[in-house]
Amino acid sequence: MCNRGGQVREVLEIRGKRLGALIAATAAVTVSCGQQAPQAQQPPAVVTVTQPAPEQTSEAQESSEGSSEETSGQSGFPEGNPSDPEEIPTQKPCKASELRARFYPESILQLNDDLSQPTDGYRVKLRLANVGAKACTIEGDPRFEFIDPNGGVKPATTQVVAGAAPFSAMSIGTREGVSQDIQWKSAPGDCVYSPPKINIYPDGSDEPIAVEWSFGSVCGDLQLQTTHLHSD
Repeated sequence: MCNRGGQVREVLEIRGKRLGALIAATAAVTVSCGQQAPQAQQPPAVVTVTQPAPEQTSEAQESSEGSSEETSGQSGFPEGNPSDPEEIPTQKPCKASELRARFYPESILQLNDDLSQPTDGYRVKLRLANVGAKACTIEGDPRFEFIDPNGGVKPATTQVVAGAAPFSAMSIGTREGVSQDIQWKSAPGDCVYSPPKINIYPDGSDEPIAVEWSFGSVCGDLQLQTTHLHSD
């Protein structure tokens, strides 16, 4: 048994020597052939290609320009130069507190012998003057109401006389004024007898200018024949 175990060891030692010699020979052959250990693989290079943007067609350009114009038009500013004084209103309608009213009777107007005056009525000139600190605009004719001796309110109607010049909005500076001719009948019809006051409402105002009335009764269903307001 001892001899058999020794033989086995000899066989294993011989095989180990042969295997070592084989490995050494293989390494020598690899070195002699110029083979090298494999290197880590490099990632492929990335190439960026930039293509030119496609040209717009004429229809696309017109659509783009139209969108720009619409955007500029919706900016909230009017077309044209916003600093143009004609496009920036700085004046406001005249208020009752900014106006002074005065009547000029026909005796002062030297109309006593004027045959064009009504034989059954009377005529005065109403002047509205700007007594405010700034210019303001007159944008329409006033309306009137009489106050009877008992304090009752009697609204008057107005009718523009034939041939009167058309109305045009006016700007009046401080101490400047506008005028209107007024005539009425002293009989017959519904009357307000000797009203002590008349209220004059500038166009667009709910505040009246109260003026003393010293021209007697107003009849003819309280209708006033007037011209439009005009510059003095």
